[in-house]
Amino acid sequence: MLKRILIFLLSILFSLTVHAKDPEFYRLRIAGNKWGILKRDSFIEGRVTQSILSQLDSIYKDNPLSYEFIYSPKTQSLKAFAHCSFDFYTIRDKQIFKDYKFANRGYTCGSLLFERNNNYHILGGLGLWNSHSDLMKFDSLKGSWEFQFIDNQPIDYFPLGMYQNSKGIIALFGNYKNPRIPKIEKETAGYFVDFAKKTWTPLKIEVDEFEISDLIEPNLSLFYETQDYSFFVSKTEKAAFGWIVWILFEKETGKIYLFEGTKDDQIFISPVHEIIGNKINYVEYINGDFLSGEEVQIDLDKVKENSREIGKIVVLEPNALTKKSSPSSFLPWLGLALLPLVFWMGIQLQKRTDKKRNLSLEKDLPQENVQEEKEEEIMDHLLAHNGEKLSTETFDQLLGINEISNFDSKRIKRSRLIKSINKQYEEKNGFPLITRIKNQEDKRFVFYKITFKNEN
Repeated sequence: MLKRILIFLLSILFSLTVHAKDPEFYRLRIAGNKWGILKRDSFIEGRVTQSILSQLDSIYKDNPLSYEFIYSPKTQSLKAFAHCSFDFYTIRDKQIFKDYKFANRGYTCGSLLFERNNNYHILGGLGLWNSHSDLMKFDSLKGSWEFQFIDNQPIDYFPLGMYQNSKGIIALFGNYKNPRIPKIEKETAGYFVDFAKKTWTPLKIEVDEFEISDLIEPNLSLFYETQDYSFFVSKTEKAAFGWIVWILFEKETGKIYLFEGTKDDQIFISPVHEIIGNKINYVEYINGDFLSGEEVQIDLDKVKENSREIGKIVVLEPNALTKKSSPSSFLPWLGLALLPLVFWMGIQLQKRTDKKRNLSLEKDLPQENVQEEKEEEIMDHLLAHNGEKLSTETFDQLLGINEISNFDSKRIKRSRLIKSINKQYEEKNGFPLITRIKNQEDKRFVFYKITFKNEN
């Protein structure tokens, strides 16, 4: 009898141990109308089926969007969010039910969707006229997203990557951007959204070997959140890193790890990202297309095992910068004595600032318009080659970079233009305009296929 009881207790202990290892983090992000490239009937362990995806595709048929699914093992609830809209859905019995009762669009491109205390939130986003870091909570009774006030919120700020830990949200790097001003400023560290204190707090990135912010390239650096990590992938101009960098941020400890093994950037191109626990599944780009539907998996636990610790994230005091710049309290008389001089210097500084601002407005606004006009001109050139496979030389002529003599400079400029054009085109049409196709006769070279109409 005692032996049976012991076996029974051991079986319970074993089942609890196995259960403890079950993943707690489930995410799926798919570009509209792109899920068919994978030879699968479902995603997230059978919870997101082809039927569910077809229902969403039919709603956004004229304007395909990117869908994000979030599954909570605790509540066993499955939700879907359509980026660049406010549309929020509950999925039950393989049917979708719209929870958001209105029809607003924009403002939420690239938002972080997360669950906290059985409530769903979105943080940050890109709108028509500015970047922002607004925090919004979904009100199931009203069927709407409600703004949540947090102290010291940065203005016009959109981070490069965000992730949630037990205390709040870490928002890393990114830009302060507002084309109305115009304004573009780089953020070299980031912020912590402290839910207990309800405030935004500045961060400090402590890495002795190099500045991580120097590795960030616009449109060529991305973050992917998993259960325990934030996975940073970047194409850089730093040959010492092998042109591609993988960095892990451990969510709870703030420790930073650098992976120095074999790595690639295929994850950038994939229109499907499925994350279960600390594993990321995506589609491999083979011979210029995704049609083979081959999947690749990155296990970040194994990546961490083969990485080395290089630094950590430190949360600063909310008023740390203010204290540092404050005058000494024990010398008030000196301040009074210098008041006239300070007043005069302030007037002179204001005059200089106004002059510089006016010059900056005159200089920067035309540059931004020139960049937009340049890309529109490139689009016009590409339209004449719709459906064609172009050689690198011909493609560079259409981009207007054929006269750049330095090979690496030309390669980087080409990559940035492709990323920028594809990003704008995919936001509007649901698929990229330009795809790379390997030359089957000599795989060292590629062709560039121009596709103005979705062939799927």
